[in-house]
Amino acid sequence: MILCGWMLLAIMVGCTKDPIILPNPDEEQPSGAPLVIVIYGPNSLGDRSYCDMIYTGVEKAAQQHGLRTLQFSPESEEEGLAYLETIISEMEQASDTVRRLLITPGVGYDAYLRANSHRLESNPRADLLYLETSTPLESKGSTLYINYYGAMYMGGCMVHYTTYNYTDKEVVSLVLANPYTESVREAGEGFVAGFNDTQGLEPLELHIRYLSQEPAGGFTLSDTAAIRIIREESTCPGDFSESITLVPVCGGAMHSLIRAIRGTLLFAMNQYIGIDGDMNADNLSCPFSIVKHVDRVMEDYVGMWLEGTMPKHQTLGLADGATGVIVGNFFVPNDLNLIDIDSLWQVAVEKEKRRL
Repeated sequence: MILCGWMLLAIMVGCTKDPIILPNPDEEQPSGAPLVIVIYGPNSLGDRSYCDMIYTGVEKAAQQHGLRTLQFSPESEEEGLAYLETIISEMEQASDTVRRLLITPGVGYDAYLRANSHRLESNPRADLLYLETSTPLESKGSTLYINYYGAMYMGGCMVHYTTYNYTDKEVVSLVLANPYTESVREAGEGFVAGFNDTQGLEPLELHIRYLSQEPAGGFTLSDTAAIRIIREESTCPGDFSESITLVPVCGGAMHSLIRAIRGTLLFAMNQYIGIDGDMNADNLSCPFSIVKHVDRVMEDYVGMWLEGTMPKHQTLGLADGATGVIVGNFFVPNDLNLIDIDSLWQVAVEKEKRRL
């Protein structure tokens, strides 16, 4: 079953006795096509960046290889864990010949996955792919980590050359979901290192803020809270003496922050850096995007799973083409041409390698 658009799957675990992924006894001719199941973190599908790219990559792979898919977007961590328990139980019990792959990028499911992945060992046709962890699973299942440090290092360097220089004070506001999620923490460290290693045309002031102190928090944000944050980031709101460059490493919460920065009086001089996906279509406001090509990675991984070559663990990054920086074509302050992007890429690759 393939979900269309970004709709939520209307299956309430525990409210039905019908199986979710096992053949329905009432079906005359159950499908034998391989099945890919994705369970996202709470309210993360529809973020127009990382999770949406996973969705796209899985659906492209399904179309290419003739697979079936089920993609779950729970409203809470508890609901996501209930989905996981139901799916793993059914995969564990399956006695048919259907191959099934469970994928999850939900950082809040870490403890559950590490405690329960061994249950899939009894079924040779059941597989698990856990994303965004650098620590392999001890029992059955593969892990994948996309290292964002090098690409974010490039972004920290490049931001010095993308401000308008029209105001007395230029603030770069690095907004991170939380200080615990490994990929977020590493992204922040990379950006700060690149920022500190670069002397640009004008002095910039770097602000760092966390949206949550919870281990898996900060990936959603109300518009009201976003407006308050942007106002707090500006020490002189309402006049033309300061401008803000927003760097939002916080999943779907970034879109609330972008809407808030668009609503400021200084929007013509405020801007944001695209994160995860290519946001350069907004050329006057987004000078460049720091991207994760997780859609391509998902296509490749589903193919490797079908071939039986999916690695136990892999870390991909800037050197592998899994991350990168895309510069907008029509951005007005064109001081980025003062940077040798190829040389900066090589420096960032070396910086990233040293951390492995």
